[in-house]
Amino acid sequence: MNAVERLAELFLDRLGVNGPPDLFAIATKIGLRIKEVEADGFDGTLVRALDAPKGIIAINSRIREHTRKRFAIGHEIGHYLIPHHQHLENVCRPNTIERWHSGISQTEREANEFSAELLLPRKIVAPLFGLNDPSLERIRKVAAEFSTSLTATAYRFVELTDKPCCLVWSERNRTRWYVPSATFRIPLPVSELPSPHSMAAKLFAGQHAPDQFVEIPQETWLNRWDAHRVRRVLEHSVALSSYEAVLSFLEFELEDEKHEDDERSELLEELDPNRYHSATRRKPT
Repeated sequence: MNAVERLAELFLDRLGVNGPPDLFAIATKIGLRIKEVEADGFDGTLVRALDAPKGIIAINSRIREHTRKRFAIGHEIGHYLIPHHQHLENVCRPNTIERWHSGISQTEREANEFSAELLLPRKIVAPLFGLNDPSLERIRKVAAEFSTSLTATAYRFVELTDKPCCLVWSERNRTRWYVPSATFRIPLPVSELPSPHSMAAKLFAGQHAPDQFVEIPQETWLNRWDAHRVRRVLEHSVALSSYEAVLSFLEFELEDEKHEDDERSELLEELDPNRYHSATRRKPT
């Protein structure tokens, strides 16, 4: 848990929240009003009062999903409460809300992390997830109970679990970002994804993909030189038509470290120049 998430946890503890949070009640307690406005350039913004600890959170009324509006409110509450965000000019665009990739600023990522903890408190949701048994169906149930999006809820699972897994967001048949769990340290070749052999690619092509985990070849989501480090890959992809996107949840069964070390040693032996002694050189004719 990082400092921003710890701040959100302490904030919830102080308020005595022990279930899905009432964001309007929370906002009122800390001097904020929430208004919906028509806007083209942002999903959420925070307007602070100059003379007192209060302000207004403005949320774009054109956001279609109630769950995304809630996340945007949590995001702006984060900007309001995180100490080093006090002097930011917060106009938060659609491509920064509910996103965790390296392309967004640190402050926007921190506001997303705060919102994730605020809406899905780890003390409450961790037992509900079944963290040792990844299941998108269980994640959907938690999302429904806490009025959060599938994306934010799946992110929360990946953040909390010890299982090697990964959440991948792709738009218009191109992968934009991914979030790995702490135990999965193999990089994905984002520029080459999704592979034509993935369930995600099938969905982009308008084809059917099973609404469950499917075992796929390792190289579908991994570089060929990393594929040997994984014994098994499972993919569960879901189309998000409102965003022309596909959310992919990947679970990995890793090879044990000894097996990796043995393979690495074999490769080094093959490349060892000392093995190419005079007896193995081509003799002149």
